[in-house]
Amino acid sequence: MAEVVVLSWEPQSRLLAYVPVDTGNGGGVVSVTVAEGFAAAVSEQCAKAPLPRVGELEAKDEFVLLEVSGPAVTRCSARWHRGQIRLWSRVRGDLMGEVRADAVGLTDPELAQQPERIGSFLLFAEPVGGVVGCWECDGGLSGWLRRVRARRAEAAAEKAIRRAAADAEQAQEEAKRRFINPYTFVPFPAAIERAAPAGHHALAEGRLCGTFRVRFECTSPLQAPEGAVSGQRLRLAGASVKGSVRSLHETLAGGCLRVLDEEFVPSYRDAAAVPAEQWTLAVVEEVARDGQPLAVRLCDPVVWVRAEQLRGAWGRQLATGSRVSFDPSRKVDNLDRYELPDDERVECGGDWAVLLTDAGARRPETKLKKPGSYFAACGRVGGDDALREVAESAWQEFRRAVAGAREVTKQRATERAGEVPPGWLPVTFRGQEIGSRKAVTGSFDRGDVLWVRRDGSGEGVDGLRLAAIWRHAGAGPMGSRVPAHLHACPPRQEGAGASVGTQWPEVEEELLLCPSCRLFGAADTMARGAGETARQRAYAGHVRIGDAVSPTPVELTPFRRAPLGAPRPGAGQFYLRYDNTAPAATRTALPTREWGAQPDTTGKGLRPVRGRKFYWHADPTVQDVPRHIARGHQLKTKGVEERALAPAGTVLECHVTFDNLSESELGGLLATFQPDRAVAAAGIADGPLRLHLGGGKPLGLGSCRASVSELRVWSARSRYGDADPVTAEPGRYVAAFVGSVPAEVTATWPALAAVLAADTVDPARVWYPPGAHWPDQRNGEKRFDEPFAFFVGTSGMHMATKGKKRPLQPLPDPTGPDQSLTIVRSKDLDKGSHGR
Repeated sequence: MAEVVVLSWEPQSRLLAYVPVDTGNGGGVVSVTVAEGFAAAVSEQCAKAPLPRVGELEAKDEFVLLEVSGPAVTRCSARWHRGQIRLWSRVRGDLMGEVRADAVGLTDPELAQQPERIGSFLLFAEPVGGVVGCWECDGGLSGWLRRVRARRAEAAAEKAIRRAAADAEQAQEEAKRRFINPYTFVPFPAAIERAAPAGHHALAEGRLCGTFRVRFECTSPLQAPEGAVSGQRLRLAGASVKGSVRSLHETLAGGCLRVLDEEFVPSYRDAAAVPAEQWTLAVVEEVARDGQPLAVRLCDPVVWVRAEQLRGAWGRQLATGSRVSFDPSRKVDNLDRYELPDDERVECGGDWAVLLTDAGARRPETKLKKPGSYFAACGRVGGDDALREVAESAWQEFRRAVAGAREVTKQRATERAGEVPPGWLPVTFRGQEIGSRKAVTGSFDRGDVLWVRRDGSGEGVDGLRLAAIWRHAGAGPMGSRVPAHLHACPPRQEGAGASVGTQWPEVEEELLLCPSCRLFGAADTMARGAGETARQRAYAGHVRIGDAVSPTPVELTPFRRAPLGAPRPGAGQFYLRYDNTAPAATRTALPTREWGAQPDTTGKGLRPVRGRKFYWHADPTVQDVPRHIARGHQLKTKGVEERALAPAGTVLECHVTFDNLSESELGGLLATFQPDRAVAAAGIADGPLRLHLGGGKPLGLGSCRASVSELRVWSARSRYGDADPVTAEPGRYVAAFVGSVPAEVTATWPALAAVLAADTVDPARVWYPPGAHWPDQRNGEKRFDEPFAFFVGTSGMHMATKGKKRPLQPLPDPTGPDQSLTIVRSKDLDKGSHGR
């Protein structure tokens, strides 16, 4: 028999109402019609004491056995009060007492505070088997809890859906304001190992020679090499393939930095300011054959004259070097410089030399011009007493600064294309042509006008500029910013032993080479002095890679490739590794992105380069505006080239031969074509990794999958003797390679796996720093392609205005989940800090 709370009995209708106790869980009210033969017994039991009361019941359909022998029951309402549940009689309204929540089955603290939502609590006058009462509700307390939890789960699910939708909408809005830089950096290893190469005199014992084939399948369009013809088989030079493979092997195996300009130092444009009083104009009087100015004639004073006044004198013939005359006594001091009043007449000819400079460098916020006016610096040319010699240091400083000038790099590109760069360029301001100026070439001719800095004695010149706001060289050459142990083989430093990461011996009999130089070869690029004995320390490689050729003809699509600028290592926010992103502390301090800024002089040494540069695999054809195709505003620039594209899916195959390799060296070669095998064997990552082939890598072109087949190997005995053929075991070779790589190198593999993976970044958002949000791309492509605001806004420049900061903005770590950066527009520069 089951314990129940008998609520009521109606003899006439034989209707019995009760609630199951169920050890306090309770339940809903159950009404049962009692069979006639059992009604009298039920009436007798119910007459023993007032109902409701605890009893025992056995019921099957209308057959009912009842014994009412338990305590009386009070139907109560339940209320939470200070950690207890108060019970009030529903009939009399009296307080019946307080019970603990867990004593009535409420163990959830939050639900225990809502007992009135459950239903009535049937309180026993005295406990029955430790049970103080039971709940009167549909399904009992457990049923109520299930319903509450179901409603909670449903509400939580609805909330999660709403939150997910809101997050997605927010992420979509945020994505409009963020971009992914096309490149990132794999950190340098803390050490690499160098060893003597095997040599080429004999196939040594335990070493292998052989061949294999490589099949490349392009996963993004491939830029066809120059001269490729549509409808014919596509051929990519083996040297090009080898270059890509070697570059990857250097990272995978711990090779040296084979291509490194150790002397490189970037240059930067000066901040807008009036030149210090030591600076003045000068005319070149004597030059060396290489364009080095040896002597100049100083100009004093310098007066700034409006373009309209100069044009009135010279008309369309106005150019740098033109001579004019005017009355300097009427000059006025404005913004710490002398300006000629706009009503003063300027005549053609005289002893004042004009210097016209690029108007594009003049921005509204500079002190050197008034809104709506172009001013040119004019200097009165001195006599023989104004002749000054130019210090060699001034020339060297100028050469370093001019190396990063945009026109110099364009000139070199024009010359490489077989064209003659222009010697003179037009100067236009707000659509109006002012005159012409000499193109920036990095050298001078007699009669050129420039800015010079008088030295402390006043008897010489120790600084050169092409404009009042010019450029200055950074500090700390590239060779000092990369680990010494990664400098190109053969090592150039002398020392005892072959301690990795410090110095290596200059041993005439034995070269010590990194793994990549032992495999692919090394050239001796060290210059020898006039009195030194010549020594040949180059080493031929052990790998030959043939041309990669398509097995079938390939249809090519002509396109005008977007311009590719030169790498800009001077952008320290991307290229340098640093701990502190704070901007410069004072107005006179260099922006902290610059090489040579204050963080390079704190005692910790020069900030190092972040690592080896890699481009993300990001197919540009998935973009709304494909970044590899020149936009309308770019079509007239020198960097735009007519090229041809092979479609994604293009297959190229090449033949590779090798000789005198150890099993681990062969494994490293195989792993370079299929790097996923190495990182998977090392337990670092699992998934397909891709390589790059051909040109246009910064634009997302040339991503491909590589697979190796037809591997055949021979030992000396099997090739030249009667030994059994060697069974090729690529898995064992790769495992041997993985086991041979130093831990300092494999520590960089997670980053390498991230940059070689196909899906690390969203290709639709990969772009060089845009100057507008993505929705504005089609409405203002030119503005979108201008990164100026980003690099200014993230430069670490000091801002005097409170609340406005320009901290450095580093690239995310390549293993991080989010590789995006905030787009900075020109209008954002006055809003304060920028970044992630």
